[in-house]
Amino acid sequence: MISFQALDHFSFFTNFLVGLLFFMAVFSVGDLIIRSLRIQLLSPLRQISKTILGFLLLSLIIQLLSFGFWINTYSLLGINILLVFSLLFYLYRYLSLPAPTLPEAIKKLWKEDKISVVGVGISFFPLLVYAILPSTKIDELFYHQLVAQRIVMDGGLIFYRQPWEAAIPPHLIYNFTHAPLLALGFPDAPNVVSLGIYTLFLGSVYVLLKKAHVSAVWIAIALCLSCLGMYRLVFTTAGSHHFGDLTAFTAMYCTLHVLSLKKDKSAQSIVAVQGIMLPALLGAKISLAPFAALIGLVMLYELYQRKELNFKTLVFLLLPTFIFYLPIVIWTYSQTHSPFGLILSQYFDTQIIDRHLLASTLQAEIVTATPFWVHLKAALLHFPYMVLGSFALFFFSDHPIIAKIKIYGICLLYLFILYKFHLLYNPRFWANIPLSLFLFSLLSPPPSLIKTGAFLNNKVSMALFAIATITPYLAISYFYLYNLQPFPYNAATREAYYRKYIPLYEDYWALDKLLPKDACLYTKSRISLVHSPRRIFRDSLDICRCSSIYTLQFDKDFLPSPLRIQHSNYIISKLIYQNKRATLQIYRTPNKYPKMSTLSVYELSKTIP
Repeated sequence: MISFQALDHFSFFTNFLVGLLFFMAVFSVGDLIIRSLRIQLLSPLRQISKTILGFLLLSLIIQLLSFGFWINTYSLLGINILLVFSLLFYLYRYLSLPAPTLPEAIKKLWKEDKISVVGVGISFFPLLVYAILPSTKIDELFYHQLVAQRIVMDGGLIFYRQPWEAAIPPHLIYNFTHAPLLALGFPDAPNVVSLGIYTLFLGSVYVLLKKAHVSAVWIAIALCLSCLGMYRLVFTTAGSHHFGDLTAFTAMYCTLHVLSLKKDKSAQSIVAVQGIMLPALLGAKISLAPFAALIGLVMLYELYQRKELNFKTLVFLLLPTFIFYLPIVIWTYSQTHSPFGLILSQYFDTQIIDRHLLASTLQAEIVTATPFWVHLKAALLHFPYMVLGSFALFFFSDHPIIAKIKIYGICLLYLFILYKFHLLYNPRFWANIPLSLFLFSLLSPPPSLIKTGAFLNNKVSMALFAIATITPYLAISYFYLYNLQPFPYNAATREAYYRKYIPLYEDYWALDKLLPKDACLYTKSRISLVHSPRRIFRDSLDICRCSSIYTLQFDKDFLPSPLRIQHSNYIISKLIYQNKRATLQIYRTPNKYPKMSTLSVYELSKTIP
């Protein structure tokens, strides 16, 4: 596996540089498209649209190549060359401008308010450190990074039944874009790409608040709070969390903007941005699909009310979804007879997904009965309490009352839909709603907040307010980072970091020496799949193209015998490796000890008919 092979040459600097250049290259692709289509957009919607459109196009290219199994060294090299030339062209055009605006803006900002810049920098720093560390979060090791690795190794897109989170191809649009980075041997660079996306979000927030003439004090507080909370820290990873959050915020902002527009103002440019956001929302995470549907329906209704619903606006709003989202839905249906793969497959005539497997998987791996207070505690850790208070604060904002009612309606209906799917109280499924409502409140603040802002211009008052709202979450972030030591800045610390935070690290190295090069592994457990030294599967029906098969078993997690694989029956044969203290799961939470288990690796032998 690519992540296993890349462990030896991980470097802070190269990982960060490759991820940063990749993000800039994708942005430059979107820039070329926006310019060629001559779509006139104001900042920051222009920059957001370029970024999202760049990722959508790159994902579509990789999907189309994957459908035909044309992913190989030459096609991936061609994609990377295209990205490089696009980036060089963008840099050439940017540097040829009379005066670069970004450096001047940074200098001006530093001159005007050094304290705010330092405060935001301190709040942002944990995100930066976390992004350049090798991935150790189980979601990344279990399926986020696995998606692109399988595409590169298989030479195309194959529908795998497990992990079940990856058996929903239409919500993997962002994950597909990592294939070029995998081909270069940088499986952890997508973490930096995620950081780039969130940096764009922070820059967009700054521009929007500055245009709304929000005081410097509240801009600094907004940016600091946007960086804090455990959700923001632990989800700066290869997953689509920041990608979905940026699109969710932009889609909500566009909706609020249209709801607040006067009758004599055209909504056409906002509709164009919204059209780009919809397929990105649909393809970021399956839990965002209802949110995208609600946003789209509200936009259509508002256009109808304003008498702007015509063929041109429909094209702007819906065409990107047909271009960037429909292909993967059609492919998924052709493979499974279900448009969304595993999810909702029980409502379609599909045979590739066993109904008993579906029921057992969802029952075992989706929490459905967690007490409310547990989710409330998680919410207070995931989001600063001032951000959570935005659910009430937005009500007192100065936005039109009808706009507030409709935004509340979208949010509540969306959360109700998630509740029906047993996902309501988990904060990471809230589509960035708390932070969005907090920022919307600042864009049109109530008079009382303006008075508070004036009061906070006093340095002592500002310091006290910052201690009460920002410092607790800042302390949590730095304490969490402190426990992630040793940081892998050289060979010795890199080895120590791997042993401490990558599950089964030593076992995988031992198996790499024992197993044939073309062997396959099979396990039923939720473990780190991306660092496996060989191709690894969690469903016996997924196993293919293997000269020999070995099974990883933990404690009482035994396989049935005989086992049906590749149209043949297999039985457990000889034991080739055992470790009675294998690290099955490793938690990065301070003072939470790893889950140890007995690992036994057996060879599977084909039975004679």
